[in-house]
Amino acid sequence: MQSISRAFSKLSVASYSKTLNAAVPCALIRSYATTSNRAPRHRLVDESNAADLSKVDPILDFSDDKPATLDQPKTFPFNRPPEVVLNTVTDNVDTPLDRLEQMRLLKKALVVKRVVNMNGKGKQPSMYALVVVGNGNGLAGYGEGKDEEASRAVRKATNRAIKNMRYFERYDERTLAMDVSHKFHATTIHLRSRPPGFGNRSNHYIHEICRCIGIHDLSGKVMGSRTPMNVIKATFEALQHQKFPEEIAQLRGKKLADVQHTYYGAQ
Repeated sequence: MQSISRAFSKLSVASYSKTLNAAVPCALIRSYATTSNRAPRHRLVDESNAADLSKVDPILDFSDDKPATLDQPKTFPFNRPPEVVLNTVTDNVDTPLDRLEQMRLLKKALVVKRVVNMNGKGKQPSMYALVVVGNGNGLAGYGEGKDEEASRAVRKATNRAIKNMRYFERYDERTLAMDVSHKFHATTIHLRSRPPGFGNRSNHYIHEICRCIGIHDLSGKVMGSRTPMNVIKATFEALQHQKFPEEIAQLRGKKLADVQHTYYGAQ
C-alpha cells in the first residue's frame, strides 16, 4: 500500500508542475541578466544595474591570440624541492671540532648490511651501517645509521659517531692502565695491557677501535656472542670502565712511580 501511495504522489507532483509551467511566464522562471538589444529576461535588470564583467580576474580568461607553435608554455616555473623532501643528509654536526679536524679523523665503516623492517605493508628493506671514528690520540666514538641507500646510511652513522666522540684514558699513550673484563648482553670481552712493542693482538673489530683511539699494545679475547654490534659496543663500554693508575696505586698502597715500573715496564 505504501508503494501505491508513493506512485500517486509522484503523479500528482508531475501534473502540478506542468500546470505551473503553463500558467507562469518564462520570464519569471529564467531570471538571467543580459545587456544585449533584446528584451531583458528579468524585468528589473537593465544596463544601469547589470553586473560589470570587466572586473573578473583575468587569470581565468582565455586570450584570443593564436599561438605560433603547438608547444604549451610553462605556466608555473620549476622549483627544486627542499632538502626535507629529498631526504638529504647534511654534514652539519653539532661538535666542537672544526671542519678541518673532522676531515682528519679516522673513519671505519665496520658494519654495513641489509636489514628488513616488517610492518603492515610487508617487508620494508633498508641498509644499516655502524661507523667508528677517532683521531688516534684518545678521542673516539661510534654511531649507527639506517637509510634506503648504503652511502647515506654510512654518512648518517659517521655524523652520529662524530657527535658521540669522547676521550679515553691511555697509559703511556699506548696501552690500558689495567686489565678489563666486561659483559655486554651475550658478549664477554677481556682486554689486557701489554708492554711496549707487544702490538695489538685481538679481535679485528677491537683492533680497528684501538687504532682509532690510539692504543698500540693490547691483547684481547672475545667470548660468547661474536656479533659485530655487540663486540663494538662492549669494547667501548669496557674502555670507559677502566681505572686510572692513580686509583690503582691508592688501592694497593703504593706510589704511582712504583706501579709504573713494576707492572708496566716504564722507563
